[in-house]
Order: sequence, then C-alpha cells, then structure tokens
Amino acid sequence: MKYFLVTYFIFSLVLSCKAQSITPLYPVTSNQTNETITNRYYKDVDNDYNPYVGIWKWESGNNSLTIIFNKFEHYPSGSGDYFDFLLGEYKYTENSVELVNTFPLIEPIGVPNIVNQEDPLNNNISSIVITTIDRGFPPCPECAPNTRFIILSISDPTKPGLWGEIKMARFVEGGVEKIRAKINMKFNENASIDYSGPDNITIPDGVYTFIKQN
Repeated sequence: MKYFLVTYFIFSLVLSCKAQSITPLYPVTSNQTNETITNRYYKDVDNDYNPYVGIWKWESGNNSLTIIFNKFEHYPSGSGDYFDFLLGEYKYTENSVELVNTFPLIEPIGVPNIVNQEDPLNNNISSIVITTIDRGFPPCPECAPNTRFIILSISDPTKPGLWGEIKMARFVEGGVEKIRAKINMKFNENASIDYSGPDNITIPDGVYTFIKQN
C-alpha cells in the first residue's frame, strides 16, 4: 500500500526544488522545469486535516459505516521528501452483519492512535490530495463556497488488491459536525484476462453523511 500511495501522491503534486523547503498541501502549484523532486516537506500548513481527527459514523437502518481518522505528520517517503497524511481505519456492517473491520483487536476509548505507527501508510485509508477542483465531489449544498475537499484511498483487506476512493468535505449543521463523502471503487490491481475475483470493494458505491461521535 505504501508504495502505491506515495507514487500516486508524488504524481499528483509534480513539484521540484533543490533545497529542503515547506510546500503547502493546498494549494498545489506545478513547475515545468523538469528538475528532480527532492527535500520537500508537503505540509498541512492550514491544518485542513485537523477537524477530521476523531470517530465518524454513518447509519441507515441496519447498515453502518464507522471511520476513525488520525493525522500523521512528517512522514519520510524514502526519496528525501516528507508528507503529512490523514489516515484511517473503518468498520462496515450490512444488515447487522459485520463485513469489514480494520480496527485494532481491542478498540480504545476515545480517539485511538494510528493503528500502524511504524509504517502509517499500511493503514487502510490514506489521504492523497486536498483540492477544490471538482473530481466528482459528493453533493454538499451545506458546504461553503470553495470548500476544500479531501481525496483519500481506501483498501479492502477482505478483497486484496481492490482500491476505492473517498472524496469528502466537513461541514457543521445545527451545531453538529458532519462529513459528506462519496465512496466508489477506483482500481483493481489484480485485473487481468484470467481474473475472476470480485470487482468492487465491500462498501457500496454511494454518498454517505457521517456524524462525529466524539
């Protein structure tokens, strides 16, 4: 997962420099000089990730999806660059049956630490980019103009090799913190002419509204 996400992130940013410097995750600017990308810290300078840290839950009848988000700062990519990430784990229940649960075996009270501290990108949800450019965002009439949406990758441990995408924004409605998110299947790294496995992650494609639990 780590190499897939770091490659995706660097490809999305396309930035360059010769000495270490801080580059905001938003806005992203591009450079056409074709210089080698080195020693940049892609930092969440505006703290866009901070309000998402915590536990969020969507419910509809006997179906539910709970996501825990945590922020990880100054992650070394191995190529001389560093990144801030919003990372997460999740539990999905359908018709009261738990289908996916990537939480720790013993769920702590409150907001837990990132599950995998030594290699945080082995968590099942990881941010890719912060943007206002419409990439099929979820409908969010409650969101302010020029809301910054966060795009994340989500893997499904019950279906190895399948990757989904989350596009989301946070808003407050009636004093309640909420997230509007669009989740959809994105990539199948197993796909081949002989592949006969599943084509979609377990979480159904759709638009979800999460409410903060703590």
